[in-house]
Amino acid sequence: MTRHLSATDANQLQAGDDHYRAYVGPPGRYGLLGLLQMNLLTALGLEETDAVLDFGCGSLRLGRCLIPFLLRGKYYGIEPHDWLIQDGFTHETGGQLRTLKAPLFSNDDTFDCTVFDADFDFIMAQSIVTHSGPKPTANLIRTAAQSLKQDGLFLFSFILGEDDTPLPEADWTYPFNVPYPKPWLDQQCADNGLVMKLINWHHPGAQWAAIARDPRRLEALDDQLGLAGKPAKRWRA
Repeated sequence: MTRHLSATDANQLQAGDDHYRAYVGPPGRYGLLGLLQMNLLTALGLEETDAVLDFGCGSLRLGRCLIPFLLRGKYYGIEPHDWLIQDGFTHETGGQLRTLKAPLFSNDDTFDCTVFDADFDFIMAQSIVTHSGPKPTANLIRTAAQSLKQDGLFLFSFILGEDDTPLPEADWTYPFNVPYPKPWLDQQCADNGLVMKLINWHHPGAQWAAIARDPRRLEALDDQLGLAGKPAKRWRA
């Protein structure tokens, strides 16, 4: 019965409950987390011509803002649970947006950014690494390296752990969190020809990070990011 609750009534649910807003996280943060992602992309120089992969797109928490902005065929979403995508269109955007903007979706569940055989200006993975074990996280980083344009950015939220924090054996721990030591993430990036930088950007429960193929793409990402609405200078390959 919870599947059919209104957006307002769904706020009483817990993260992981059977509702398109609750299944993807605390329903009371649904709007906030969508805007935080969209505003971060804007601060990093998002343009309507960019190709963007919304990894773990869920019920279009980001997509309801991003799909209308991007040009037709520029939004890509990966979400294993197709019902979330369908409910997102039904309750948040309307089906006409799907026809108008032609977003592309995959239900792949192997943490593989290469399923579309496309190169991306931005890859966004909000609240994925916060719950994924080391094997899928390593695969996410590896395939992101294969899918990023030379001047692209991979953005993700994660729980910052101590350097000696042990990692779980499980591949997926949702709704429980997985803390990651920064040296472990740095090593995964280095093994795949990537560099990582922590971002000073608000998140109600995690830390933002950016990964790039070229360190010059990260140079402008400082504590002044987004100040006065000015996008960061975008290095071009």
